[in-house]
Amino acid sequence: MTATRTAQEVALPLGSVDLGHLVFTRGVSHLTLRVDDSMEHLFRARFDGKVPDIGVDGGIVTVRYRPSLRPVHGEITLSGRVPWYIQARWGMSHVVADFGNLELRGLEISGGSSHVEVRLPRPRETIGVRIGGGASEVELMRPAGVPVRVHVGGGVSDLAVDDFRLGSAGGKTDWRSPDYDRRAGRFDVEIGAGASKVTIRT
Repeated sequence: MTATRTAQEVALPLGSVDLGHLVFTRGVSHLTLRVDDSMEHLFRARFDGKVPDIGVDGGIVTVRYRPSLRPVHGEITLSGRVPWYIQARWGMSHVVADFGNLELRGLEISGGSSHVEVRLPRPRETIGVRIGGGASEVELMRPAGVPVRVHVGGGVSDLAVDDFRLGSAGGKTDWRSPDYDRRAGRFDVEIGAGASKVTIRT
């Protein structure tokens, strides 16, 4: 399959792809991520400036931002007809993602990310979410009634998980919803050392 490209838009037909993998290889900023289960594309991307390099290999979509003198605002819409794994390397900033109607297989946000807001879907099984060390001002919103486990590998400050609040702690932290061990559909969140202002709520 060949991606359709215009000056500021890239799109790829869904074809026979049954699993999507979105990878940001060089950081990502000022981006909105959405899901559309009615469109006939695997993904559709639009940008208001210099379009990142986007490569496609089967269901793997690789996005590499290029140097720019000003922020490039963009929007990527993913097909809701297939499950997705989302991976961001080298940081995220000013990113809003609504995965409410997506079958999410996993989410990785690299260290140093900031100003990230993610709406998570209702899971059918245990879904792993990884947030790298040094992340700040990250908010994860999950559907009501979905249990979560949060493990922090080192020092953390301003962590809020539902009604649990932690001002600061120097060691490891492990918290889980009361019914976490009894439910199949749940989130397992791992946060690297040095994170601050991380909120996980319904």
